[in-house]
Amino acid sequence: MAGSVKRPRRSKINGNVLIIGHESLQNGLLAELIVQHLGGACRVTPIDRVDAAPRAAVALLDVEGMSPRLIDGSVQTLRARGSYRSIALVNAERASVVDIVASSGVEGVFFSDTSKEHLIKGVKAMFGGEYWLPRSVLAAHFEKTRSRRSVGAGVSAIEPTRKETETLKLLVGGNSNNAIAQRLGVSPHTVKTHLYNLFRKIGVKNRVQAVNWATQHVERIERSLG
Repeated sequence: MAGSVKRPRRSKINGNVLIIGHESLQNGLLAELIVQHLGGACRVTPIDRVDAAPRAAVALLDVEGMSPRLIDGSVQTLRARGSYRSIALVNAERASVVDIVASSGVEGVFFSDTSKEHLIKGVKAMFGGEYWLPRSVLAAHFEKTRSRRSVGAGVSAIEPTRKETETLKLLVGGNSNNAIAQRLGVSPHTVKTHLYNLFRKIGVKNRVQAVNWATQHVERIERSLG
């Protein structure tokens, strides 16, 4: 007896996804998964043919087997092309991704063992202009750079408020705007206001740069919350 199978409910998103890597069965299945759940178009293109590929809202760079230096160079190549709103790494290894995130400023990271559900959720968030950086990556970067901090360098003459500092610390922990709002007991709109004011005061333009700034001024942040 044949049964009916319900198609998964999709959330339509304006824009396309480009998977940059080998035209393998794995990447082909990933492209099908993205189209199935998010709609739009998704295709696989090798890195050496990316100039002929169409523009896309999100580019997913398959970094399996790539060295950190090659990953960084590939990301810079994609940045120079200027055809993507967001760039994320897929099939990344935890041991090597921390420095890459800090230097290249990618907006998303998906490990080789990331679940399908988590990947789809992350790509959808990136379509909305959000970062999708695992908490473990941000926390590891924060700890790794403690020994390299320069407390006196680049400090703004305008001090962040306590709420802005608390927001920054939660941001370093990998929390989304909604999660920060819940932790602070404020609205997501208020969190956005804190971030806007904070970015202006410390002279950064995005969340990754803010995390980098925080790692250089960790003692000052901890004193502010003491």
